[in-house]
Amino acid sequence: MHLVHRMLTMARYHSVTQALSGLCTYLPAHQIGSYHNICWPSDRTADSSRKLKGDSYGLVKVLVKTLLVPLLLPIPLRLALLGFTFCQPFFIEKLLDHLSRPEIEANVGYGFIGAAILIYLGMAVSAALCWYLHHRMRAMTRSILVTEIFSRATQARIGADDHNAALTLMSTDIERIRLGLRMLHNVWAGVMQAALAAWMLYIRLGLVFLVPIGVVVVCFTLLGVLVNFTGDSQRAWMTGVQKRVGLTATVIAGMKNLKLSGLASTVSSFVQKLRVEELAAGARFRKIFILAAMLGFTPMLISPPLTLAFTRASLDTSKVFTSLAFLMLLTNPLSQIFTSIPELVSGIACIGRIQAFLECETRHDFRQVLSDRKKNLNFTEIEADTGSSEIETAPDSTMISIKNGNFGWKENVFVLQDINAHIEKSSFTMVVGPVGSGKSTFCKTLLGEIPMSRGSVVLSMRCPRIGFCDQTAFMWNGTIRDNILGFSIYNEKRYNSVIQATALSVDFAKLTQGDQTNVGSDGITLSGGQKQRVSLARALYLESDLVILDDVFSGLDADTELHVFQRVFGPGGLLQQRRTTVVLCTHSVRFLPFSDHVIALGDNTIKEQGSFKELAEQGGYVQSLGIRDSAGGDGSEAVSETAASKERTEAQKDAQGSPDGSPGAEVNLDDPNRATGDKAVYKYYFLSMGLLVAFCCFFLAALWGFFTNFPTIWLKFWTDDISSETRSHSHAYYVGIYALLQVSALISLLLLGITLFIVSIKRAGANLHHDTLTTLIQAPLSFFTHTDTGVITNLFSQDLNLIDTELPDALLNTLFCVFQALGQAAVMPTSSAYLAISYPFLAVLLYSVQRFYLRTSRQLRLLDLEAKSPLYTHFMDTARGITTLRAFGYISDEVSKNARLLNRSQQPAYLLAMVQEWLNLVLDMIVMILAAVLTTLAVRLHSNSGFTGASLVTLMSFGESLSGIVIYYTRLETSIGAISRLKTFNATVKPEGKEGEDMVPPGNWPQHGSVELNNVSASYQMGSESEGEPNLALDNLCLSIKPGEKVAICGRTGSGKSSLVSLLLKLLDPLQDTPNEGLLIDGLPLNNLDRDALRQRVIAVPQEAVFLPDGATFKENLDPSGLSTLDECKAVLIDIGLWDIVQGRGGIDAGMTSSTLSGGQRQLMSIGRSLLRRRARAPQTPGPGNMTERIKDQGGLLLLDEVNSSVDQDMELIIKRIIETEFDAYTVIAVSHRLDMIMDFDTVVVLDTGKLVEVGNPRALASTEGSRFASLVRAGGK
Repeated sequence: MHLVHRMLTMARYHSVTQALSGLCTYLPAHQIGSYHNICWPSDRTADSSRKLKGDSYGLVKVLVKTLLVPLLLPIPLRLALLGFTFCQPFFIEKLLDHLSRPEIEANVGYGFIGAAILIYLGMAVSAALCWYLHHRMRAMTRSILVTEIFSRATQARIGADDHNAALTLMSTDIERIRLGLRMLHNVWAGVMQAALAAWMLYIRLGLVFLVPIGVVVVCFTLLGVLVNFTGDSQRAWMTGVQKRVGLTATVIAGMKNLKLSGLASTVSSFVQKLRVEELAAGARFRKIFILAAMLGFTPMLISPPLTLAFTRASLDTSKVFTSLAFLMLLTNPLSQIFTSIPELVSGIACIGRIQAFLECETRHDFRQVLSDRKKNLNFTEIEADTGSSEIETAPDSTMISIKNGNFGWKENVFVLQDINAHIEKSSFTMVVGPVGSGKSTFCKTLLGEIPMSRGSVVLSMRCPRIGFCDQTAFMWNGTIRDNILGFSIYNEKRYNSVIQATALSVDFAKLTQGDQTNVGSDGITLSGGQKQRVSLARALYLESDLVILDDVFSGLDADTELHVFQRVFGPGGLLQQRRTTVVLCTHSVRFLPFSDHVIALGDNTIKEQGSFKELAEQGGYVQSLGIRDSAGGDGSEAVSETAASKERTEAQKDAQGSPDGSPGAEVNLDDPNRATGDKAVYKYYFLSMGLLVAFCCFFLAALWGFFTNFPTIWLKFWTDDISSETRSHSHAYYVGIYALLQVSALISLLLLGITLFIVSIKRAGANLHHDTLTTLIQAPLSFFTHTDTGVITNLFSQDLNLIDTELPDALLNTLFCVFQALGQAAVMPTSSAYLAISYPFLAVLLYSVQRFYLRTSRQLRLLDLEAKSPLYTHFMDTARGITTLRAFGYISDEVSKNARLLNRSQQPAYLLAMVQEWLNLVLDMIVMILAAVLTTLAVRLHSNSGFTGASLVTLMSFGESLSGIVIYYTRLETSIGAISRLKTFNATVKPEGKEGEDMVPPGNWPQHGSVELNNVSASYQMGSESEGEPNLALDNLCLSIKPGEKVAICGRTGSGKSSLVSLLLKLLDPLQDTPNEGLLIDGLPLNNLDRDALRQRVIAVPQEAVFLPDGATFKENLDPSGLSTLDECKAVLIDIGLWDIVQGRGGIDAGMTSSTLSGGQRQLMSIGRSLLRRRARAPQTPGPGNMTERIKDQGGLLLLDEVNSSVDQDMELIIKRIIETEFDAYTVIAVSHRLDMIMDFDTVVVLDTGKLVEVGNPRALASTEGSRFASLVRAGGK
């Protein structure tokens, strides 16, 4: 309580963050994890989670065993609370009996006052301590489950698509479990309380006590029927949430490429459709919840009139109100149980989903370590495993040996077959082959990542850390230096040697913040080549004995590629100096002569292997490449004359503008007035559901307040009539009116539930998601550069989950408690008008307390929402780079980091619960004071026993109502924080579109494809983001491109090539003083064009192919808009050479994942998508000739950004053929580092630091002495 008091005090004058401290003993994640490991099966290395299989509640049992002591600790206190609660009706009974007498002795009166204080003080203290311990247990449960989910995710098989499920489990499911456990101790205590209350009713009313029991049994039976449907509806709902959140995370990560491809609007509609389907699935669960709530409140509202209707005993004031008190003790807890059971069942179902996730197949490292086998196996066992004793007798020079290997991603479908290879220690092995030949699969085989394997892969020594570069470079959301160092310790000498070898020193000189530049989510601030070199630098900095690299030269220009190869792999390079074993899978075959060993893959096996000299004479694949043996010759000289000198000169040039992590686009999702709240947030929420719906909610809640309080006054009228000498109305009259009032309350509850849980969620959920998604899609690229994907994903996962679940529940219960408390406050003074005198003082006290409290709770609930974003960001980063992290041996570091982030996310949630209990304690003390005052007035003034009974019975519920207001209003404040974040997000993130950009060109625009740039400059730093002159990404470009012209854009990595493509698609804006005629496409100024329409009209293919989430079909990925027929899609797949591959993967309507296609095949799929769009733009009016001729006559603009960086020569020829035939009439602007494809282009444009340095015909420039393009050609070995 000291910590809570300190926070409350500091929050009054400062920020609550200054008062946050570490979690108390046994709450930190690592300590709970250690305790949990004792109770978890001991052989965790053998995937002990599978031991849960066959037991539907296995994980529940493990949790109970782990948390047995924290689970049992609140029970004695809950029993004490139960005892004090039962003292209330006995107290009422005795007090009313004494009030019915002519006079009360003074000592007896004082005894009643003391008893009132003792009872309500005991209830306050026992409740506070009980729920304090219970909240500790809930926090520990979250720590265990989040840690287990993360730990299991680090063991996942690649390509299994487990990370989207895990993200939903970690966010939505954990919250559902937390809500389900909220009323855990009230379930068993409620049953005990109901049983005791039923016995007390039997003593006072006889067998009539069976009436409320019968009502309870009927309701409980119906609830049991409902519960059978809860699990299925819950799973369907959570599956919809998982699918939408997974897609949204994919969209956020690939936003740049989606915008560039013109798919942003299409994908946005797809996501919104999933949201609507998710809300429909959730509505089925919420209907069950409403019916459960109706059954829960039925005993509380129907039992009293039925019981009084069937009673045959003589009634008096004492018996009526005492019986009513016991009826409340009987029905109220059962009502809570009935409403809690769906939440509890939902929580258990979520635990079941987590258990199913933990039971999934994990990655099995099939590699064997020879040194370990020699220790543990005899010679016969080794021979039996491998088929021979060759591995046992293999020379010590062998690093990796593969014998009779078959490897694949699906059962009985092997991508590589009959693989036999030996990789020598300290050797340089290059793996080559056509696209789709299995090069990436070979890399993953060496890492032990392939799910299906046969044969043996033996390492001569244990390699806990392997330097690995994936085909798609993995980036943390941190600085460049952080990405290079990883979890390694900084060593200046080693670090400098690495950045020099990877030519990153040149890039650092161009970045304002150097290596402290934040790379953004998934490295969005870096070009493709820069990401590859940062990834390579990380592998080099590790200084491991084994380095495995998958296509690290993709995206590198010829100069940089040559520099990197020479400094890293060449004679005297870093890896040769360290005598490192290197395996390089690549399409850049020109360096084959420098390798020690070559493995050529093809037709799902090794076509040939050996030294380059041997293979070049065998007439196989390597010879067909036509590479001359130039090892040790011109290559070494070229690098010294080109890249090395270029590095010295370029490092001194003026810095080029690039999205280097400078602040400006970052959005603050938190209200600066976080401690004082914002009424506009509630208005925003009510507008999203509709003002009429909001009005109906308040009106129905007011009816509830009236119909639940007036019956108490009606009972007073009834008892007065009973006490009178002549009764004015019959027994049936009073019972009938009483029943009508209670049934009316039940009807108001039903209508309010439908209004809030069905109508408002459907409207508000869809509208808020649509507005936020629209803001996201229209956000500028700089926003994604500077904002964590975890922060954005949190909006679409946790915040929308709060809006769908906790917010309507909290609003309903807050309205119930407020209007019920208002009614109770009107009833209590009926025993003595003097009690009303205390109301102004009570109001001032309550206002002071809530003002003091809310300043803290508002900050804590915002911190609670914010603190989870880094946890989710870290999880998504880990899931995306799991192969790299496992290879580097960083998993234990990642788990430790997850524990630290989990602790930080626990602090505000746990402390918020403590602050709430503090407030509950204060309010219970206020109720104690009211009870004492009411008792004092009743005793001293000898009040009417009827009104006193009504007041005391009402007081029993008044404390619960006040506590309910606090509990549910706090939940409302927490949930409304999600609305606040969405509102702030929508208001703060300005759309990329500017005023005047309202021109929507015709559907067939651009018909010619002419492009004009007149003195155009552009910068990623605009307006207030930069001080002084902005750093220019493009500097004073002047370029005229004719219709149908084929133009290649070349230059060193980071020279501004991709920025030019971004400029033409308005992902990068020109400087504000650029006139309309400065940038034209087909005569239309880009300044006036609608951005979305522009990207849909211009066909663009990004460097990194983008796809819909895993599970979407081949057809959906090829034609996301769904405008083409099946035959048209098939024709495109045949033209790009993927039809047979798609058929082999299950057909065009089969689902695909990120691992279904190789990197080159994914790029061909992207080309196919552009080809389908090209054909869809063909004129639909009848004309001469066939369709193909009409297609060729239709012009347009095609933008290609490094589309050939990840393909081999054969697939490059396919792309070239498609450009020449299908896009013959199109203007083509292609960014390329590989020069083979562009030598037949009409024009080549050479950029350097954003400036145009050379324009001309590629063949003419290549033969011109001193030409910059000629130097690129020579560096590329052409």
